[in-house]
Amino acid sequence: MSLAALIIFSLPTIASADTFTFHAPATPNAPRGNGSGANQVDLDHYSAVTWRLPAPNQSGVIRDSNNNAVNLQGQSITSATLTFNTIANWDANQNRLYVTLLDTALNGGVARFQDTTVDPTAGNGRFNDAFASSNPLVANGTGRMALTTLTNLSTTPTTLVYNFTAAQLARLNEFFNVTDRTLAFGFDPDCHFWNNGITFSFTTSGAPTPTPEPATMTLLGTGLAGLYYRRRRRKQQADETSAAA
Repeated sequence: MSLAALIIFSLPTIASADTFTFHAPATPNAPRGNGSGANQVDLDHYSAVTWRLPAPNQSGVIRDSNNNAVNLQGQSITSATLTFNTIANWDANQNRLYVTLLDTALNGGVARFQDTTVDPTAGNGRFNDAFASSNPLVANGTGRMALTTLTNLSTTPTTLVYNFTAAQLARLNEFFNVTDRTLAFGFDPDCHFWNNGITFSFTTSGAPTPTPEPATMTLLGTGLAGLYYRRRRRKQQADETSAAA
């Protein structure tokens, strides 16, 4: 059993890969239109929107929308996607949707503010560094990186999947490993975009810190207890034989 214990605890850590998925909360009373659904996030022309992922709970655990615990210790994010489900512009005019990665946002879930000014046509819209002081959804100094600008979307509902570039993945890993381990997205629409929800998904790989599974620990404990009982029984028998002699 000692040998078995040694084998269990000396096994090399096997690299693993896990996928985690987050669904943006639907915006109550969002306007309904072509392609919109029950999970719609309101992306109105005169607003800017943040979506902050769940923060760690009291135990320091982040859980995705499928209740999976997210543990990046010893791992790194190797791929990530941002999916706009059945998104469509409300008319055929030119349109833009600026998408920004943020290391956090001031509000949990989906938050928005009325942005009645003309949207900038460069950078990442209202989440550009130059406009940080006038954006009440993020604090000055918030880490940010422009992800993409969706341009001239059709009135026909289409599901769009954006794949993070290598540079964006590097920033994503950086943001998700800061002290508070929060993460957010900024959306600045230049037109109204119907949709049926936004989904963020990422895959990790690496060698996580080895932690024996409960079943393994139970098996090991049972084996060691049996070994102890067997030795004790042998000693007791030996003592009885010696006393009889």
